Amino acid sequence: MIPNDTPWAGLEVGKVDTRRVSASARWNWFWAVMPRADVALVLQLAELPKPTPDLPKLRNLEIRFQTLPGGPILYIRLKDNAQLELFETLCRDVMAAGELAETEAEALERAIGRTFRWHYLLRGGKLEVLSEEAQKGLIGEIEVLKLLIDRRGAKPALTAWTGPSGAPKDFELEADCIEVKARRGASQPFVKISNEHQLADVPDRRLWLAVLAVDKVQPPHGRTLTEHVSEVTELLERTEPSAIMEWDLHLADAGYDVLHDYSAWRWIVSAPHFHAVTEDFPRISAPVPLGVSSVSYSLALSACNPFRADWDDVLENLIEEVQP
Repeated sequence: MIPNDTPWAGLEVGKVDTRRVSASARWNWFWAVMPRADVALVLQLAELPKPTPDLPKLRNLEIRFQTLPGGPILYIRLKDNAQLELFETLCRDVMAAGELAETEAEALERAIGRTFRWHYLLRGGKLEVLSEEAQKGLIGEIEVLKLLIDRRGAKPALTAWTGPSGAPKDFELEADCIEVKARRGASQPFVKISNEHQLADVPDRRLWLAVLAVDKVQPPHGRTLTEHVSEVTELLERTEPSAIMEWDLHLADAGYDVLHDYSAWRWIVSAPHFHAVTEDFPRISAPVPLGVSSVSYSLALSACNPFRADWDDVLENLIEEVQP
């Protein structure tokens, strides 16, 4: 039974029935009821995109293209009506994103990208918020990611961001790797190296250590983790909405859930200091003696100072990478 206070109220159950969302909308959005009484949002298209883009595969949603007598559509169907209120919010958010588009192709891209952003909302996320240490680490990686987005563009930068997937290095580019360490500015001048692989050489790639101060402060100073994430999300929405899917999947891998409340923690962040990890750099790296593994140690920043490099130095190498 479809509640009367939803936009699907009054649509006939037992067959496909639709109602246009708004006559003033730029694109052809419809509220719909599918044959099994599942509610849906439909975007009617002039033609199917070529090639057909990948669509999210979510537990409680079905997202598909379909060709009907009246033309092709994209539909988003809710498979669990217990989440009807949340689904209505998703639909309105997807439409709001699509309505910002100047072309149908862009509207479709924005709609799909925004649906990926909601994948946690309708599948259930992590049970616990990230710890303070995990928040600091994620904020540090986001700061370096922003630098790479500015230089390389969103999609190449996100492809290079391997830290959330558990890779030994936080960023892996064509000829460079970057390991990121976030520390308290007022703490002892050391950074924690978690294992022997983090500063190990990578064949045919330069290795950089980026160190940032990430400090917890009291309101109204600083920003929450949610605000740091939102800054990048808004940047992608303006400049490269097709990259939002990959951004969301990286955040999910890092344990970030949009439903969690991070308002209790506010952070200020320094600019990253880069260090060239060369042959003489102080480190314990693989291979370690047989039978020894998971070697963690503290690295004194004073010992790293001779290897300091400006972002311009790192950038010069990145420029070389993209030159034909």
